[in-house]
Order: sequence, then structure tokens, then C-alpha cells
Amino acid sequence: MKSVVSGDEHSRDNDAMNKTSAKRWTKISLRTLHLLAVAGVGGGILFGLEKDLWISYWWLALATGILMMTVDIISNPVWMLQVRGVSIYIKLILLACLGINPDWDGPLVVLIIIISAVISHAPGKLRYYSVYHRRVITSNNDSKG
Repeated sequence: MKSVVSGDEHSRDNDAMNKTSAKRWTKISLRTLHLLAVAGVGGGILFGLEKDLWISYWWLALATGILMMTVDIISNPVWMLQVRGVSIYIKLILLACLGINPDWDGPLVVLIIIISAVISHAPGKLRYYSVYHRRVITSNNDSKG
């Protein structure tokens, strides 16, 4: 038996799918640019290059990171309390330590990249764990991508 869907329902479904798709591709694009930028900054710091050679990557990493956080927070404000959000705060603190002692800069960059890789590939039970609520919290509003 065929399901009959009115034009209004079909239009709403398409609108929702288009918004989801746009959000997903926005996140994928931002993440791609962010990874490129982090590679540029990391390479510049790890290989001791002059700051002028990699500073534009720094600004790109900062801009894309802020935009990704913004999308996540708008999509699901509980993100700020989940391990995936808290790990960003930790990385920002570590980033703020760059330049305090140049001998630490390389290890700090490596640590930031390790945190990023572990959290982004960790099981959902860890990433979506809310340190405030002390349980896993997921939402249909989470931004995918």
C-alpha cells in the first residue's frame, strides 16, 4: 500500500533535509580547512620556522575553530558540558601556553593534536558524556559532519 504524502509534508521534509545537508557540509568544509590550518601551524612550530611563514595558518585555525564551536553550541548548547566540548577548553588553555617557553611549544602542539585525534575518534559514550550531568546526553539537534 502506497503512503500518500501531501505537498506540504513533502516540502517540510525537503527543507529539513536541505538544512541538515547544509549544516553537515558546512561542518565538513570548516573541519577540512581547520585540519589544513593545524597542519600549517604544527609544521611551522615543530620545524622551527619563522612565524611569518605560518602565522596565516594560525589565523585560519583560530577562525575555523571558532566557527565550528559556534555551530556546535547553536545546534546543541549541552555540547559545552560534554567531553567533546570540555576537550576544546583544555586545548584552548594549552594553546594559550604557546610562546611562554619556546621549548614547550613542540610538545604542546603534539599534545593538542593527540587530544583532538583521541576525542574525535572516541566512542560516543565518551564524547557525549556530560561532565555536569554525569551521564551520556545525545540530541537530534547535534550537528553532523
